Amino acid sequence: MLSAPASNAADGVDTRSKLTVQATADSKVAPDSVTLRFAIESREEKVTESAQKTSEQVTRVVHFLKGQGIEAKDIRTESVVLSPIYRQGQKGQYSKQRSSMQASQGLDDLFDSVPQQQATQTEAPQPSVRDELQQNQPIGYSASRQLTVLVRDIKKFQTVYAGILERGVNSIAGIQWMNSDQVQHRRAARIKAIAAAREKASDMAGALDAKVARVISVQETSRRSDPFSNSMQLFGGESEGSSIQAGMMTLSASVQVVFELSDTEFENE
Repeated sequence: MLSAPASNAADGVDTRSKLTVQATADSKVAPDSVTLRFAIESREEKVTESAQKTSEQVTRVVHFLKGQGIEAKDIRTESVVLSPIYRQGQKGQYSKQRSSMQASQGLDDLFDSVPQQQATQTEAPQPSVRDELQQNQPIGYSASRQLTVLVRDIKKFQTVYAGILERGVNSIAGIQWMNSDQVQHRRAARIKAIAAAREKASDMAGALDAKVARVISVQETSRRSDPFSNSMQLFGGESEGSSIQAGMMTLSASVQVVFELSDTEFENE
């Protein structure tokens, strides 16, 4: 984008001709560690039984992880959820009945077993919300815990993955591949992006019969923030069975640079 110079610099208007360019560069690197997010869920008739079974499975999984050399600081509980289980359609039927009762009885009489108006001899007594609550009881309970584990030695990942599944893990929520020098690799991508922006500016200025004089401003643009959003091959066709392949991580950097245009080229560094 080429900005035309202002006509009157005395008015405090920026009269410089400017060129704004955006550039993106990638840096590919092999991961050397991985964070795995998983969950264990148990469903039992009684709430205590469900919670106890989940706790026992978590204990087995944690004991296995520590046996693989994973330290306690690298195992973290993310969430604990306990919820009732109803028969299919039971909660929806209750909600529908309750809404009908609210419309017919009014909010002040929701918990009264006697309607506001005297029922006729041919009318059946209308159940109260209290009666509905007593009738719509859960048939069981679900207890689940979500955990994350950091596997610092990526060579152990396949063993860890298979081991936790054998010990009760029934949900995998995400995989995050990492590299111990990730900051340095992202810095390299950022430098590549700056160089690409400078080259792009020179090409565009030359096409406009202008020259790039200096940098006015540099801004790094948005970057993905979800730690489990790295794009890579999870189930590789070259692997045997269902082994999980890390592939290569792609670390991206995007920049926006504003250059001033003049008759002076970049000075040799």
